[in-house]
Amino acid sequence: MSRLIRILSLLCSVTTGVAEPLRIVADEWPPYVDPTVPGRGLAIELVTEAFSRAGYPTQLTVEDWSHSLEGAVIGVYDVVANIWYTDDWARDLHYSDAYLVNDIRFVKRKGSDIVFDDYRDLRGRVIGIVKDYAYPQAFLRAGGLIKVVNDVLVQALGDLVAGRCDLVIDDKHVIDFTMRKYLPDSLSRIEYLSKPVGLNQLHVAVSRVNPQHDRIVAGFNRSLRQMKADGSYARILDAYGYQP
Repeated sequence: MSRLIRILSLLCSVTTGVAEPLRIVADEWPPYVDPTVPGRGLAIELVTEAFSRAGYPTQLTVEDWSHSLEGAVIGVYDVVANIWYTDDWARDLHYSDAYLVNDIRFVKRKGSDIVFDDYRDLRGRVIGIVKDYAYPQAFLRAGGLIKVVNDVLVQALGDLVAGRCDLVIDDKHVIDFTMRKYLPDSLSRIEYLSKPVGLNQLHVAVSRVNPQHDRIVAGFNRSLRQMKADGSYARILDAYGYQP
């Protein structure tokens, strides 16, 4: 849909009094985005509740990450539901306040002698990552690390268990979920390095192509504050067993 058509559509919805659904996109990222469960994942349940309170009906599309980001940048989608901040993306996307924090960790095979105090400890190590994710800048800048890009996390974890890489980096809750679902027999074979790599804040981001992006973000932020104040935010976290 062209930008002109999108603007005309928005104006039409205002004049007719019919609220057009926000087209939300997210990449599948259990337990945060999981189309197989009733609430469609922790992040989606929080996001849709906040937008509902702000008066915005929503329509969710689950896409791979590259298509999600590209679609939001050009205005095919209004909102990316689960995104970390980068200056590059912020040029095209208007970020909300953070609504969750991702605990980013390294995981290794149990019994491995790898330790992590700073990145010099990991020089020469093979580390599995997932393409297009905005990992902490210190990790991305670190020299001497052999970073192997995977399409999905389970590939990286499979390589870790099989001994084809030394470490995998991702959100701790996502690693736990992925291991339980796809590699349950190997759960006892991995362990986390004790030091977090980083604590990445999770946001929604509204396409700047949408002429209402300021208002949409403000409404989301206002609803998020209300949810935290009235206890509904904590109840949703508890329902997913999420421990910040």
